[in-house]
Amino acid sequence: MRGSPDFKNLSIRKKMLFLFGIVGIVPLVVTFFVSQHEIRKYALDGQSYANNQTYDQTLSVLSGRVSHIEEISSMIVVNKTINSVFSLKPEHVEIWKQISLFEQITAYTQILESDSQFDGIMYFVNDGFVSAGKSSLYRPLSQVQGQRWTKTFLEAQGRSTWLIFEDDYKFPAPKKYLTLGRALWNENDYSESVGFVMINIDLKQITEALRQSVPGQLVYVETAEGEIVASSGSEEDMAKMRLPGKLNSNGSYSEVQLDGGTYLARGNQIGSTNLYLTSVIPSSAAMSIIQKIRVQMLSIYLVLGLLIILFIFPITRSITQRIFLLMNKMSQVRQGRLNTLDLEPRTDELGHLISSYNYMINSVQELLEEQFRLGQEKKGAELKALQSQINPHFLYNTLDMVSWMAQKEEGAKIQQVIYALSDYYKLVLSKGEDSVTVEEEVRLCSIYMEIQRNRYRDRIQLETFMESGAEQCLLPKITLQPLVENAIVHGIMEKAERTGTVTIRVSIEDERLKVSIEDNGAGIRKEEERHAGYQGSGYGIKNIDKRLNLFFGDEAKAIQFISIEGQGTCVLLDVPVVRR
Repeated sequence: MRGSPDFKNLSIRKKMLFLFGIVGIVPLVVTFFVSQHEIRKYALDGQSYANNQTYDQTLSVLSGRVSHIEEISSMIVVNKTINSVFSLKPEHVEIWKQISLFEQITAYTQILESDSQFDGIMYFVNDGFVSAGKSSLYRPLSQVQGQRWTKTFLEAQGRSTWLIFEDDYKFPAPKKYLTLGRALWNENDYSESVGFVMINIDLKQITEALRQSVPGQLVYVETAEGEIVASSGSEEDMAKMRLPGKLNSNGSYSEVQLDGGTYLARGNQIGSTNLYLTSVIPSSAAMSIIQKIRVQMLSIYLVLGLLIILFIFPITRSITQRIFLLMNKMSQVRQGRLNTLDLEPRTDELGHLISSYNYMINSVQELLEEQFRLGQEKKGAELKALQSQINPHFLYNTLDMVSWMAQKEEGAKIQQVIYALSDYYKLVLSKGEDSVTVEEEVRLCSIYMEIQRNRYRDRIQLETFMESGAEQCLLPKITLQPLVENAIVHGIMEKAERTGTVTIRVSIEDERLKVSIEDNGAGIRKEEERHAGYQGSGYGIKNIDKRLNLFFGDEAKAIQFISIEGQGTCVLLDVPVVRR
C-alpha cells in the first residue's frame, strides 16, 4: 500500500507508458529469456560439432600429406638403382660411370619431385662420389656426420622420422623445412649406413593447412620432442595457449586449465608419424557463436520493443505535450527565464490556462524592463554627477599662464597651449559618452602634460608604456588624468628640485586591465592620510573608486598605493577587461 501514493503522483505520461509497457514489453522480455535457454543448448552442440569437424578435416589433410610423402620415401628406399649406386665404393667406380649412374637417379628423383605436396628431395652421399656437393640434390655426407638428427635417422632403423631441418646452404638465406628423413643402408651389409634421403616440406604449406573454426583459436603442429613445426597464431598466442605436454583427447575437445584461464583442447598423433596436431580454443571464443545468436535475437526483440515504444509515444505525446510544455516554462520562471509559450490558440481548458500564463509573463517582462530602464538612468545620472565634480582650477591656471605668456609676447607658445587646451576638452567631452578607450585616456593625459610642461617650463616629463591589445579597453572618462595631476602637484612639486617624471603603464593579465601611475616625487608622508593627500583635481580617490564601481560593478578592485617617502608613489588600478 506504500506504493499507491507514489503511483498517484506520477505524471500522466508515465502512467500511460507504464500501462503500455506492461501490455507490450513484459511479454517480449519473458519470451526472450525462455528462448535463450533452449537456443544456448542447441548452439553449444552445433559449435562443438563444427569444432570437431574442422579439426578432423585438418587432421585428415595433414595425415594424407605425410602418408603420401612417406610412400615417396619408401619408393626411394626400396629403389634398387639408388641402393646399389650408394652402396658402391667411389674409388672403385670410374668417373664417367658415376656420372651415368647418378643421372639415372636424378631423372627418377625429378619425376618424384613433380609432386606439388613437398618442396624437394636431398641425398647425403659418400664424399668420394663426383656428384657429392655439385648440386642441391646431392650433399656430402661429411656435412651432417655427428648431427643430432642423423643419429635419430640411424636409430629409427630405416623407419621414417619427421623433424625440423634448417638448410644452411639454401640461397639466398637459410630456410627451415619440415623434413622426413630416412637412412639408406648398404645392400650388401644392412648394418652399414651409406647415406640419407630427406624430403622437405615448406613450413608455409603446413601453416596454410591449419584451419580455425572460431576466432582466437590456436592450432599448431609439433614433434614428439616438443619442437614447434607450424602454428596458426603469433608467438604471444603460443606462449599463452600452448599445452605443457601432448594431449590425446580420443576424438573430442576436453577442458584444460592454463595460466590464461579455461580452454578447450584436442590433440592427436598425425598418422603413424612422430608429429602431433593440437587445437586450443578459449572458452570465450567457444561461446562466440552463442553470443552472436544472442545479439541477433536481442536486436530483433529491441526492434520490436522500439516499434511498440514508437507506437506508444505519439499517443501519449498528443495527450500530454501541452501540459509538459507549460510545466517546463513554469520551471524556467523559477530560474529567472521569462519566456512565453508559443502554441496554436485553443479554447479548451488547457488553452485558457496557457493564455493566462502568457499574459502573466508579458506583464512581468514589462515591469522588469521598466525597472531596468530606471536603474540604468539612475546609474548614468550618478556617473555624470561624479564627473561634473571636476574642479576647473586647471582651466583657471591655464588661462593665467596664457595671460602671462601674452604679457611676455610669446605668441607661438600661446598658440600651442590653446591648441592643447582645445584637444583636451574635446577628449573630455567625448561626444557625451561616459566611457573612453585606454588609448584616448592616455592621450588626454599626454595633452594635459603638454600644457603642464609649458606651465612648469619643461621640468616634468610623461612616459607611457602600453601592452598591445590594451588600447581598446574601456575606462570611465577622466580616470587617469586626476591621478597624473596628483602625481605632479603632490609628488614632483613637493620635491626640493621640483623636477621629475610621471610613468603610465598599461597591461592585460588574465582578462584584467592593470594600470599603474608612477612618479619619482616626494612620496606620501607617514603622517598624511593616503586619500586625504590625493585631492588635486577635485575628484578625490573616493570619487574615482565610486565611478569605477559604477562602471565595472563588484569586479573592480579598490585603488592601491605603493609609496616610499622621498622616492615616489605608484597608484595601481585593477579592473576587468571591457571592450567596445
